[in-house]
Amino acid sequence: MTHEDQHTDVLDFPGAAALQRAGRTEPLDPAVQARARSLVLGAIAADAAETVPAAVVKPRFGRGRVFALAAAVAAIAVGAAVLPVIDMGGSGPAAGASASEVFTSMAEHTTLTDAYNAQTLTEAYWKTRVRRWVEGDKGHTEDVYQSRTRTVIKVANQKTTVKSVPEGVSWQVGDGRVAWQDINTLPTRPDALRGILSAGAKGSAAEQTVRQAGVLLTQAPVSARLRAALYRVLADTPGAVVTEGVKDGVGRTGTQISWKWTEKYPAHSDHNPNWIVRPSDGRLLEVNSMPGSQDGHIVQRATYLSAGPAKTTG
Repeated sequence: MTHEDQHTDVLDFPGAAALQRAGRTEPLDPAVQARARSLVLGAIAADAAETVPAAVVKPRFGRGRVFALAAAVAAIAVGAAVLPVIDMGGSGPAAGASASEVFTSMAEHTTLTDAYNAQTLTEAYWKTRVRRWVEGDKGHTEDVYQSRTRTVIKVANQKTTVKSVPEGVSWQVGDGRVAWQDINTLPTRPDALRGILSAGAKGSAAEQTVRQAGVLLTQAPVSARLRAALYRVLADTPGAVVTEGVKDGVGRTGTQISWKWTEKYPAHSDHNPNWIVRPSDGRLLEVNSMPGSQDGHIVQRATYLSAGPAKTTG
């Protein structure tokens, strides 16, 4: 294939010859052939023209999909009756992926699966269902309803806890705090967001970035765009170790990302965090911790079962 015929010769790809040899039928209706050719040219044009602003994550209509369409058109052209299901990738990072690749995959899948949108700012509450366990305790599941001025925690067979925050709920971001109504005005360009998260760090800027990002991802009503940007910040934050095939507190299998720091973050209690994530749908399943001197000895877990906007605490 040359640059002169790259848009017309749709059969110039690996396996085309085998498809051609598989058998022939009478030529299709010219209109059908024209429609198939139009689909391929449209896909190529869309891929070439697409521009994506920084931190706005969307699936790219790329070469993999163009190849799939080309294969389909080729099969039609030679009269193939059955097309195989071809895995074009995109379900998550490959085995043995680095932490950067895992977080990048999570960012790419966030907007495809999360229901966090403008509703997060219009509904009264942000509800998180989390199972908590501390060593020596049998564990419990709680529903946490976060509003702009109070936190409501419900646990089965226990009294509901209500904590009022008259000054307004906010989260630590860098060396300041950001209120509920402002959380989704944080920049979504990863470099700008990193600068804010690491601002004023006393000790390890990487640890402050990871810990603050973790709180936002598990407790705050962040939009899908901001969630993806946080994952992209983490993708470029050094010091993470990846372990595949790890189960969380309710038996779900994911990828564990662990950090260890030598510098002391002000809130560091010598308990290193481990995140269990599922890159295929961008979900953070669990945050657990273990003493720095006891690798593998988990002393507490917060396993996140669901999160999203809620109208009431009922």
